[in-house]
Amino acid sequence: MRKLIKTTDELPQEFCLKNYEGMDRLSAFDWFFLFQARYLLTSLLENGIKHFAHPEKLTEDEENEAAQQAIEQLLTMPLQLDLAFNYKKHNGVVIELDISTSSYHDFMKDHYPVKELYEDDLKSLLSCAKNNQIVFNSSKGETILLGEDYEFKKLSTTYPIVINPFYPNHIIFKELENLLIKIRQKIKIKDSYKVISKKDLLNWASYKILPYMDLKIWELYNGVKITNSVMCSALYTKGEYGEDTLRKSVEPLRLRVLNQIFFATLENIDEISLFDSLAYLAYADLLENGKNS
Repeated sequence: MRKLIKTTDELPQEFCLKNYEGMDRLSAFDWFFLFQARYLLTSLLENGIKHFAHPEKLTEDEENEAAQQAIEQLLTMPLQLDLAFNYKKHNGVVIELDISTSSYHDFMKDHYPVKELYEDDLKSLLSCAKNNQIVFNSSKGETILLGEDYEFKKLSTTYPIVINPFYPNHIIFKELENLLIKIRQKIKIKDSYKVISKKDLLNWASYKILPYMDLKIWELYNGVKITNSVMCSALYTKGEYGEDTLRKSVEPLRLRVLNQIFFATLENIDEISLFDSLAYLAYADLLENGKNS
């Protein structure tokens, strides 16, 4: 049975709510990589640092030390987007452990709901056609590329259509709406999904989801259990929320972050994941700020 943490005095010394000030000003881009770091660190604790494919093999003691160093960095610099550090092995060799980085974000355009056709999209489309044994042998070109037997959700999360931009918007939008109904019926998905909005980002900040996740990571590493009353005392010093909110809203959000990494189960998509929605908002911010093309 895990040891119960019954007072805030037993929480890690590195934990301080002041380190999390400014969460209400975080962008979708920031939230994406802050969640990613916690997702990956949780995976590290469950599966071991060796699963991060570092060429330097670590002993069990070194893995524990590296994990502890990662948690300490997370607690002391929780709003830093990258989770990376140098670790000195017992033989004196210093290695860089890059658990999560925000430097690569081109993939976010793949989660944008509407975009132009990229080279990778065309390659994927041709691969899908090949896998579905589509033969282009109609002299009139009347074969619909993605027919009734197209295994869409096993191969892609984008669906190609053709638009004539010379038509006025109201005609294009109306026809697109009609076509979407047919497409969703054909590939058997719901008509709409709940996606993340900017309002959700503010709610996450008010819930103090990041310090909550960090304490849960510390809890996992140390094999202890922080009671909900202690968690609320540590997070909501002004009594903003209680154990009921923690149980019904904050913990489900944490589990959603850990269990909804993109379209993880393409064969049975239930909804757009939190990471997909965040990637969309983050890429929209990048476009707006002129950081991408």
